[in-house]
Amino acid sequence: MAKFLQILDQLALKLGKNPKLALMKLIQGGLLFAFGVLVIFVADKVIMPSVYQEIIAGFGLLIAAAGVLWSLIGYLSMSVLRIYHMLKNKD
Repeated sequence: MAKFLQILDQLALKLGKNPKLALMKLIQGGLLFAFGVLVIFVADKVIMPSVYQEIIAGFGLLIAAAGVLWSLIGYLSMSVLRIYHMLKNKD
């Protein structure tokens, strides 16, 4: 358990050190989410109802979910992990 906390601590410090990278992750995740939603809309409007349409929409949903996760990592790196990094360095 202590090893896991040590690894988690190192990861938090690494992610909280670079706010530029965190902002880039946030923007990239937002763009990836928008692309996934666009794929879903195109599948709904352009492709006739079929299994193929559902597969394309599912692919768009996976892309959008990946974008949300990537944005979440960027947001947490910008805020929570940055605060953690500053508090850890004051000790």
